[in-house]
Parts: sequence; structure tokens; C-alpha cells
Amino acid sequence: MLKKIICTVLSALMIVLATASVNAVDIDNAVAGADSNSSVGADGNNSVGADSSSMTTGAGNIIYFDASGWKNFANIYCHIWVRGGEKFFNWQSKKEVCKKNGSKYSYDLSRLADSTLVSGGMKSGTDYCVIFSADTGVQTYDLTFGLDCVGDTAKMTGKKIENVMDSNKDAYEAVWGKNNSKYGPHLAITSIGNIVGSKLCPNENGIQVIGDWLPTYYNSKFVNAENTLVDALKKFEVKDIQEVYTYILSKNLGLSESEYNTMQKMLENAYSKAYSTKGKINKNEAKKRAKKGYTPSANNPQNNGVKAQNTNSSVNNSGSGADGEEDTILIISALIMALSIITLLAFHKKKE
Repeated sequence: MLKKIICTVLSALMIVLATASVNAVDIDNAVAGADSNSSVGADGNNSVGADSSSMTTGAGNIIYFDASGWKNFANIYCHIWVRGGEKFFNWQSKKEVCKKNGSKYSYDLSRLADSTLVSGGMKSGTDYCVIFSADTGVQTYDLTFGLDCVGDTAKMTGKKIENVMDSNKDAYEAVWGKNNSKYGPHLAITSIGNIVGSKLCPNENGIQVIGDWLPTYYNSKFVNAENTLVDALKKFEVKDIQEVYTYILSKNLGLSESEYNTMQKMLENAYSKAYSTKGKINKNEAKKRAKKGYTPSANNPQNNGVKAQNTNSSVNNSGSGADGEEDTILIISALIMALSIITLLAFHKKKE
């Protein structure tokens, strides 16, 4: 009788084990499928493999520009580039010419797919900036935007902003009519150390802005880099200079050790002045992390209302589910082994 009962229990547990194993395989396949169709870039942007074509621009995806106030021009141009990266076309080339559309000028974003510098046109989840200009030499200031600006109109406010690259020039401030809460004049540091603009790109943070500016201008005779850093740390609410230095190293700029040491010292001094407490950078730790690629730390969110993205969250959550199934299988296996031992002992006792 005991033998029959134990055999029945063992059979039931084997069925449960088989079912759990199938579920675990299904979960693994789901995770593998998700991984094969998505990738996370070093800059924290997600790109979707199988669905990426639906994210690119297509015919009829138009943005508009109101050129009211500009006179005596023949053409209006739309110059677009990936934030911190490559432009789609050369400045005021034929591919950038806008079409007159009533009182406005329009640009079809599907034309960007013809670029030989940036492949695939615009994509969702990537940061872009745009400048509208005329053949008379006037231009707007860098305006952040993304695919959700399709159909929107950029309008000039009448104000002028210092040109980021050439402080001897001014550019016209422009804002989006419908998307001005998310996008706007790019918040940046100019070549002479002034902080201009009002909006960071959605995937951008103050650490990156400072880390992009410092290697270019730390030894400029036209700017007091350390004083600029004091203002920038406060403006962008950056309190982790370790992150800034790590980001600079991760850019692989090929600078000398002496140059990196100078920037380290500037950051430490600026932090001490900005927050009235000693700033210290662990150089060796920064080098180790920089080799793995820069990702904002969890305790250092992106600033100005934009939180740091945990780009690995979906993968980690899926992985946690698979681990839970594996734990269940191990427990069931242990129970089967224990009951098998009990069965053997029972048979052995019966024989005696």
C-alpha cells in the first residue's frame, strides 16, 4: 500500500516538473526574442530592431518654420543633426532647402533618409537639434526636437541668443508652437563660458553638457574654465564630479595624462567653490568605469526635470522571471529526490 501511494505522488510531481520546465523554456525564448529585437546604446537610447522601420520618417512627415521678420532672402534651409553626433546634410545644401507653404516654410523629414552621413532617417528615442537659416546669413539658435514635433511650427520670439560655437555672432531664438514644454532652445555652454538656452534634450543630462564642453575649452584663453564650471555645476545641479570625469574619459579623446589631470583639478576646485565642500575624484575608479562605457549612475538622475533612464530595466525584469522559474524547478527536484530516498528506505525495511 505504501509503495502505491509513494509511486502516485512521484508521478504527480514528475508531471508538475515537466510543466514547470516547459514554462521556463517559454520564458527563455521570450527573453531571447526580446533581446534579438532590441539593443541599448552606450548613450542610453533604445533602438527597436524589427520595429525600427516604423520609427523612421516617411513621406508627409512635415515640420514648419515661420520666417516672419526675415527679409530679402531667396531660400530657407533646415539643418538637422543628431545631438552630440553627425549632421544629416552639409550646411545649406540642396537637401536642406525648405518649401514655401503659404506664410510658412515646410521641410519633409523623409528627405533625411537620403543622407550618406546618418543612416535610416530620424528615429524615435534619439535626440536631435535643428537650425533654420536663410541665404542672407541669418539663422535661428539650436532648437531641440524629435519625431513628436511632426506637424508643429517653429516660431521666432524676437529674442537673440549667443551662438554656442562663435560668441561674436547671435542667433534668433525659436520655440515650437505645440511642443514647447518638452523641446526648446538648447541649454548649453558657449565658447566663452556663458550658459544659454532653456531645454536639454530628452536623453541628455548636465553631466554630459559639462563633460562635452570642458575638454574643448579648459585651456581656452577666452574663458575662465574653472569659473564657468562653478556656474555650470550649480545650473545643472550636478553634485557628482566623479561622473563628469568618468564621462570625459569614456569619450576616448586621446588627450595626454597632463591634460586629463588639469581637467580633474579644475573639476575638484570648481566643486569646492560651488558647494563649499572639498571635491575629490577617484581617478583609478573613473578609468575602470570609463572602459566599460558611460551610463549615468542610479543615484545621479538627469537634471532639469529629465530623469536618468534605466535602459536595462526590461531585460532585468525578464531575467528575474526566468530565475524564479529555475528556483521552482530546483525545489521540485529536491522534493522528488527526498521522496525517492524515503521509498528506497521503505522497501529496504519491508524486506527486513
